[in-house]
Formats: sequence, C-alpha cells, structure tokens
Amino acid sequence: MASIEREVENGLLNAVSAISGLNKFTSERGTARTMPYVLAQASIANEQLGVFTGVFGLSASLTYVARADDTSRQAFDSKYQSLVDELYRNPDLPAYMTEATNITVYQAKITQEEPTINSNNRSWQKAITLDIVATAKK
Repeated sequence: MASIEREVENGLLNAVSAISGLNKFTSERGTARTMPYVLAQASIANEQLGVFTGVFGLSASLTYVARADDTSRQAFDSKYQSLVDELYRNPDLPAYMTEATNITVYQAKITQEEPTINSNNRSWQKAITLDIVATAKK
C-alpha cells in the first residue's frame, strides 16, 4: 500500500479522471510537467482523536495549470469549473475516494480556491485546497 498522502492524491486524481485532455500528476514527480495538467498534493497535518489512532488530518490541493498563450481565459475557466464540479459528485467525494483507494476518507472539505498568473512560464493556474480526514484500510 502507498502512503496515506499518496492514496489521497490518487483519490483526488481519480475523482477528476472524467475530465479529458489533462495530464495528471501526484507530488512524487518534482520535474517538469506537460501542460495542461492537474497536480494533486497532500501532506499529513496532524493525527486526529489523539496519538496512535491512525486517523489523520491532511491538507491537500488540486492544482490545474495551463499555458496562457495556448488557451483562452474562458476555456481555462471552463475546464477548471469542470474539475470543481467533479469534486461535488454523487456519491459524495469521501465515499468515492474510499471506494477507489486503500484509505477510508471520513471528510473532504474544500476550504479555499486560489488563482495565480505565472509570468515565468506564461501559465494560469488555480488551486483548490481541501481538508481531508482519512485512515488506512485494514
């Protein structure tokens, strides 16, 4: 089984897998990525309910990045909205992530959205930040 962080990242990427035309990456790849892409990153923030419970609070993000000179702002925003729509799925995101990974997700809550314009590589990006509570399946 992969780490809790990697399982959360894979669960988030799986949740948006219906969106076509995107390269999908987890945080384990630190090198250049082919645009447009979606990047999932997760890190354990704390252990819930006391020490050695195995229930972790994680901070996770899903970032969509596309070249500004390759696509219109309207197309970028539309694709991003499609990603967000996939997170508000039925069954709910925690149930879907639990079904698709080796973790049990108790809560997945979107807490922030952050747009960025990166002039170095002429790209737009928007990040969705989530608070997730999960544990490894036994």
